[in-house]
Amino acid sequence: MEEVDKNQIILILVITNLIFFVATVSLGRQVYRQKISLAKEINLRFDLEAKEAEFNKTIGRAEEKIKTLERGLEEEKAVRASLEKTLEETKEELEKTTKLKEALEEDLKEALVKNKSLRK
Repeated sequence: MEEVDKNQIILILVITNLIFFVATVSLGRQVYRQKISLAKEINLRFDLEAKEAEFNKTIGRAEEKIKTLERGLEEEKAVRASLEKTLEETKEELEKTTKLKEALEEDLKEALVKNKSLRK
C-alpha cells in the first residue's frame, strides 16, 4: 500500500505542477499582452504629444498674425481718421471759397450795373 500512496502522492504532485505550469504560461501570456498594450499606449501618447506641440506652434503663429493684423488695423484707423479730418477741413475751405466767390460775383454784378448806369 505504500507504493499506492507514493503513486498517489506523485500523481498529485504532477497534477499540481501541471496546474502551476498552466497558470504560469497563462500569466506570461497576459503579461505579454499587457506589455504590447502598454507599448501601443506609450506610442499613442508620444504621437499625441507631438501633435499637441505642433498645434501649440500653429496657435502661436496664428496669434502673432492676429496681433500683426490688429496693429495694421489700428494704423489704418489712424490714417482714416486723419483723412477724414483733412477731408472735413477741405470741405470747410471749399465752403469758404464758394462764399467768397459768390460775394465777388455779387460785387462784380453791382459794379457792372453801376458801370452801365454811369455810361448812360
